[in-house]
Amino acid sequence: MRRLLLCLPLCFILAPDSPGPPLLTGADEQPAWKEDRNGACGDTGDPLPDNATMENLARTDPIAFLEHCLRRYDRSVKSYRLTMSKQERIAGELQKPELVDAAFRERPFSVLLAWKKGARKAQKTLYVEGENDNKLLVRPTGGLARWLIVSRAPHGPDVKESSRYSPTDFGLRITAQKTLVAWQEARQRGDLQVTFKGEERVKEAGDRLCWVLERTGYTRMEEDGIRRATFYIDKETWFQVGSVLYRGDGGLLGQYFFRDIELNPVFDDDTFTRKSL
Repeated sequence: MRRLLLCLPLCFILAPDSPGPPLLTGADEQPAWKEDRNGACGDTGDPLPDNATMENLARTDPIAFLEHCLRRYDRSVKSYRLTMSKQERIAGELQKPELVDAAFRERPFSVLLAWKKGARKAQKTLYVEGENDNKLLVRPTGGLARWLIVSRAPHGPDVKESSRYSPTDFGLRITAQKTLVAWQEARQRGDLQVTFKGEERVKEAGDRLCWVLERTGYTRMEEDGIRRATFYIDKETWFQVGSVLYRGDGGLLGQYFFRDIELNPVFDDDTFTRKSL
């Protein structure tokens, strides 16, 4: 028995990489919902591919690759906590890096953001679809304002001056969905150029091992003039955990990374209420 126990750690070390599914609750489970804020999830319920097949798709059919990533997300994820790092160019000026803690749930769509570094106009923000008059609740930074909670239109000028994306566009799924839609439109135009660059351990994503895909050959302006973009897909979870966007002159438009992802946590009753601010 003792000899067997001593051998167990070596067995774990030599075990092969996870083939992919299941992620959390089982790859064969049906999505909890068939429609989301971006339309039908398109899941037929067929088995998901393994990692070897996914890597081949990343090389040969990046759109099918992303579609499977979204299917797997829909089957397993209802909520999460994570830390986001980002740096953006807003109104032509590259802003300082930001570090943000986030709590998120899919139904109702809810996102709570709390800045750890790089806060500008807001310390915390909360958006819950269908609540608070469908407004964004904000605890401002600086002076006496930091003791107030104000409401703002989620796509209003204050939000646009602070971020390239509204909190209504936050999330692992929406990030991948936006990438997929842009690639589908480019394929329809006949100018989709996505290259599989192999694997990379990405420090900004918590040292996760990621598949790396690079898109070039943009023939039309997309999202503030993107001309080249690199995408990082976590090999274990299939989440798009990193995006780096460049403009035509090679300057950075924005970079976004997700790390320390805790899936399907049990949130306190007050997490997505005004009390959280």
